[in-house]
Order: sequence, then structure tokens, then C-alpha cells
Amino acid sequence: MRAAPSTTPRQVVSRQARADSVLMGRHDYFSVVLRLIGMELYKIRRRAMSKVLSVIGIITVIGLFAIFTVVAWQTQNDTSSLAQSISEPLRLPFTFYFIAEVLLLLGEVLIVILAAVVVGGEYGAGTVRLMYTRGPSRTQLFLGKIGAILVCIMLGVIGLTVVGIISGGLLNLTTGYTQDFSFFNLIWLGQTLLYLLIIALGLFIYAMMALSISTLGRASAAGITAVLVWSFVIEQVVATVLAELGNAIGGALGKFFEALPDYTIGKNISSLLATQATGVLGPAGPILYSQEESTLHALLVLAVYLALFVGLAWWVVLRRDVTN
Repeated sequence: MRAAPSTTPRQVVSRQARADSVLMGRHDYFSVVLRLIGMELYKIRRRAMSKVLSVIGIITVIGLFAIFTVVAWQTQNDTSSLAQSISEPLRLPFTFYFIAEVLLLLGEVLIVILAAVVVGGEYGAGTVRLMYTRGPSRTQLFLGKIGAILVCIMLGVIGLTVVGIISGGLLNLTTGYTQDFSFFNLIWLGQTLLYLLIIALGLFIYAMMALSISTLGRASAAGITAVLVWSFVIEQVVATVLAELGNAIGGALGKFFEALPDYTIGKNISSLLATQATGVLGPAGPILYSQEESTLHALLVLAVYLALFVGLAWWVVLRRDVTN
């Protein structure tokens, strides 16, 4: 009979090194969550959809400033203040207002699609059951998805802002108007960062709404459809109609209908942006936004929305039976 091969100390060390290489990183709660965020970001990066959404955002920003440039070319011989104001979106600080509009309209659609697919795709492919058997808790997996969505929002806001500033500045060189940097200082920079954070907050709330509804409906389409209907139909049309109806009715019921738009997500994000508009855009800033609610009111309303969406989705994730 052949004798069993002996194990040398070098082989033991080699096997131990291979075992250690598999279990990399710390295993405390937040370290696991950070690795799950990295895993979700890797899956998002590998999807063709993420690249398509990024390209759409970049082309839209550049195309918007190209339109302003063409209009400015047509009025180059006009020396009136109106002709110069047409090209103002190409120059700081007004560039930030139009970038904000793109982020709050197109960016909302793109991030809602991304958030809904990140969550609903797991149910559609059936991989959610496999993920729940890999070791991390359901809460950690849930936080990993939220963290990945938040990272994508911040990268999108920063990336499109940089693209807008660069493209607007380069296109402005062709109009003949000079860029004035007298507004630039540390205070303005701080106000601008807060301005961008407010935009990111608005996108994050809509993304959490898509995450919550996609979790409830177990499908990406449910989250995408519900958020877009809420944002562009209920908040823009229905709330306005109810406010006008309340004004016509009068009385306690009329005041109730008139107050409904003050509790929508978009209205309160616009109110927070109006607070920052003076510091970022100058005296003309408040004209671009309407501020009817206080900052405290807006923050409380948005906090309630955020707690509702995240809390409901978390509760469903913990309670749902995914074995069937």
C-alpha cells in the first residue's frame, strides 16, 4: 500500500495564507456594510444601463448650454442688456441654476430608474433569496443598497456640475462675453456646496420612494411608474388644481386644499433652494425660486417623507418571506 503523503510546514503555511486571503477585511457591522456598498456599486458599474444613464445626463447638460450659445450668437450684435442676459447661463454663478434644473428634472428620472432597478431587479431575477443566505443580515444588505444609491447620487451631482461648468465656460468663450469672478470667495463656495447638497437631498428622497415602492411591488416598473406619476402628475398638476379649488371654495375645507401643495417633496426642495439662492446666484436668485415655507417646515416635511419611505421598505425587507 502507498503511504499517505506527509504535509510539510511550508504547505501548511501556504494553505493558511490561501484561507486568510479569502476572508479579507474586518467583520464588524459597518465594515460589512461598506463592503456591501462596494459590491452594489460594482454591479451598477457593470450594468450597461448605468453607462447609458450617465451618457444621457452628460449629453443633456452639454446640449442645453449649446442651445444658449447658439441663441447668444444670434444676438451678438445687440448691445442691450437682454442680449447679454441670454448668455448668462454660460457664466458662473448662473450656470448653477440651470445645472440644478437639469438635475431636478432629468436627474430625478435617471436616479429613480437606477434605484428601482437596483432593488426590483433582485426580485425579478430571483437573486434576493440567494443574497439572504450569504451571511450578512437583511438590514446590512438593505443599507448596502441605500449606500450605493447615495454614492451614485453624489457622483452624479458632482459629475454633471463639473461637466456643466466646463462646457459652459468653454462655450462662453465663443460668445465674446467675459466671465466675472468677483463673486468668488469662501463664503460663496460654502453656500454653493450647500446648494448642491439640497439638490442631492431631493434626488435621494425620490430615490428612496422608488426603492420603497419597488420593494413593495417586487418589480422595478412599480417604483419607476409610481414616482414619476407622483412627481410630474400629482405634485405638478393635481396639487395645483386642489389649491385653486380650495381658493374658490374658501372656509376651513378650502384652506385645507390650499395647504396641500406645501407638503409635497418638490415644493419643499424648491423652498430650501430659495434660501440658498441669494448666496449662490446673487440678488436675482430669489426671483428664480418661490419660497413660501420656512426652512424648518421644509426640513421637517422632507424628514417625514424620508423616514416613511426608508422605514416602510426596511420593515418589508425584514418581514417578507422570500422562500416561495
